Amino acid sequence: MRGRHPLGADQANEMEGSEQARRRLRVMLETISGQKRIAEACEELGIGEAQFHKLRQKMLKGALAMLEPSAAGRPPATNADEDERIAGMQEENRQLRIELRVAQIREEVALLMPHLVKVPEELEKKRNRKVRSGGGSGGTQGKSGGSAS
Repeated sequence: MRGRHPLGADQANEMEGSEQARRRLRVMLETISGQKRIAEACEELGIGEAQFHKLRQKMLKGALAMLEPSAAGRPPATNADEDERIAGMQEENRQLRIELRVAQIREEVALLMPHLVKVPEELEKKRNRKVRSGGGSGGTQGKSGGSAS
């Protein structure tokens, strides 16, 4: 036979896990391969036959479940990741809608009640210069005699 020699039940000793779990796995594999009788395995593990059969069934079911065919490649993102991302986007959307509504209300107030709007100092200075010099749109309304109402 070519290649490496199979480790058999000793493969369990190479795996990560607690000492007890590795010992149980090794003994289970020895009984499945016929190297050890169930009574000997029960004595070595310090359990009864019923408990042994229960453990072996659980191990075989887990192994079979892991060997079921599945889609190739990386598994899709979990729903929890997707849900968290969606929740974050919804919160951001909510905040942006609030900010938009606040900006719309400010604009309405500025249009309906311009005397309530605070003008930055630089713009105020420019307005005052234009009014004094007679330029700009602020001085022409009064001369034309027209009214906005």
